[in-house]
Amino acid sequence: MNIYLTFDYELYFGKNTGTAERCITGPTQMLADMTEKYGVKMVHFVDVGYLLKLKEFKNKYASVDAEYNLVSKQLESLYRNGHDIQLHIHPHWEDSFHDGEKWVINANRYKLNDFSSSEVLDIVTRYKKELENYTGVGNIYAFRAGGWCMQPFSHLKDALFSNGIKVESSVFANGCYQSDQYSYNFQGAPLKCNWKFEDDPLLENIDGRFTELPITSIFNSPLFYWRLFLLGRLNPYNHKPLGDGVPIAAPGQRFAMLSRWTHNTVSVDGYNASLLNRALRQQIRRKSENMVIIGHPKALSRYGLDALEKFIRKHKETHNFTTFREEKNKF
Repeated sequence: MNIYLTFDYELYFGKNTGTAERCITGPTQMLADMTEKYGVKMVHFVDVGYLLKLKEFKNKYASVDAEYNLVSKQLESLYRNGHDIQLHIHPHWEDSFHDGEKWVINANRYKLNDFSSSEVLDIVTRYKKELENYTGVGNIYAFRAGGWCMQPFSHLKDALFSNGIKVESSVFANGCYQSDQYSYNFQGAPLKCNWKFEDDPLLENIDGRFTELPITSIFNSPLFYWRLFLLGRLNPYNHKPLGDGVPIAAPGQRFAMLSRWTHNTVSVDGYNASLLNRALRQQIRRKSENMVIIGHPKALSRYGLDALEKFIRKHKETHNFTTFREEKNKF
């Protein structure tokens, strides 16, 4: 089994974005120190809009300059030490800014599909070029959409393909959410470890120019999420996220998770990490070649970090922890 540990490297996008130290660099360093012990590498899907805003405001505010240096040095270190860096786009940064004290987030245009075709091409081109400052040219070819919002893909495909993006990794089977700001619907996605597609990532097309490497999905009962939320209140030291920001609003999502069975990503965020072994057994039963795990440094908890370390220690000799960087020839 190929196991991909993927992390969305980003701040929060609510009224309080949190600090780079608490949401990104601190938890990421904890992950890097832990994985180094086992010779395991991670994939970091880097929110490039944030990097570009850091560059835009760093000469205006000393605090942003310090934030830029902190993040840049970590990304340089991660890539130098063999971890992977790939493209993650939250385009609402196009409309957001720093006021000298904090980031002011405007999420009215949260999805790439909220922009015109020419704007999408400009965003993808600029963002990929910025990321190549850390990886060198030719090493960015995988994409994950912010908030998993990549539908309709036909509006994005030309911009991605013209920039050498060949691998998409946003889909998780049967995941579905709808709100005014963002939405995704992966109901009916193939239950396969990867597949080719062209216009629609839910429709396999052997002649398609893109490969979907889906995030592994798991079906959870409401009881699991009641336990998750209760643990955060009863034992906040171990179960509360390390990040110090506030998530963007997701109306109705919590009620859905607490009231019915739902499909969600296999994740290392907080108590979700307790499901890693169950998810691996699921993938083995399905005879899948891949398991793609998602995480967010900002949502990492002490419990989640410990559970991930136990998972790696238990399986590193029998399964292949890998990255897009190591599997480049495959894609």
